[in-house]
Amino acid sequence: MVTGIGSVQGARTVVMAYDATVLAGTQGWRNHQKTDRLLGIALKNRLPVVLFAEGGGGRPGDTDLPVVAGLHVPTFASFARLNGQVPVVGIAAGRCFAGNAALLGCCDAIIATRGSNIGMGGPAMVEGGGLGVFRPEDIGPSPVQHANGVIDVLVDDEAQAVDVARRYLGYFRGPAASFTAPDAAALRGVVPENRLRVYDSRAALAGLVDAGSLLELRTGFGVGIHTALGRVEGRAVGLMANNPQHRVARSTPTRPTRPRASRSSATPMGCRS
Repeated sequence: MVTGIGSVQGARTVVMAYDATVLAGTQGWRNHQKTDRLLGIALKNRLPVVLFAEGGGGRPGDTDLPVVAGLHVPTFASFARLNGQVPVVGIAAGRCFAGNAALLGCCDAIIATRGSNIGMGGPAMVEGGGLGVFRPEDIGPSPVQHANGVIDVLVDDEAQAVDVARRYLGYFRGPAASFTAPDAAALRGVVPENRLRVYDSRAALAGLVDAGSLLELRTGFGVGIHTALGRVEGRAVGLMANNPQHRVARSTPTRPTRPRASRSSATPMGCRS
């Protein structure tokens, strides 16, 4: 676990990163102590937290204690105490399993790369539970996690994930010192006069907020509504817009016809064939 306190857009920020080159980024007892200390500093000083969660979770025999579940470590409670107190951003780039995935899931926003995997059990745990042998790439691939709402922002690589994390934290820094207003003329043709016609509500969102400030969240999940963060005259805002286009591209499947049973059929009354 590599930890530190640095400056993100001029504000102090806690950064924690599991080192996947050391025992596959797994969690040990000393690892948890180091993590807890920094989480306590973040809570006491109201510092945002960025977690790089690549790794394989707790190491059997290292984090286990002779109690009920064997996983009564304080790290998860310490992480949960940050909820509602400071912004917490999680980044998954690579394989993120078990305890690492549990911490990632507690973050306010989850940013993941397209080649990442997120699962509450890694291959060893899955096999040990008698559920079969799977490759790490088969467990919780990012397309699945993006579609089911686990991933808030899906990016191409870790560098892009860091850039999005910086943007996300920026919404909690107060009003922007400068901004570029959107082109008002661009909104004229967004909503059609005919209310029976669909339109691109994402274009409406982009036309409302300051130029370049829109950050869409969970684009793969719940496609009937768009959710995003942005700025209006430098001030951070949350945006929601119904998506009238989400069913337009879907073709209506042809329903197979079923021959109706005649009265002379041997099928009893009230039963379906």
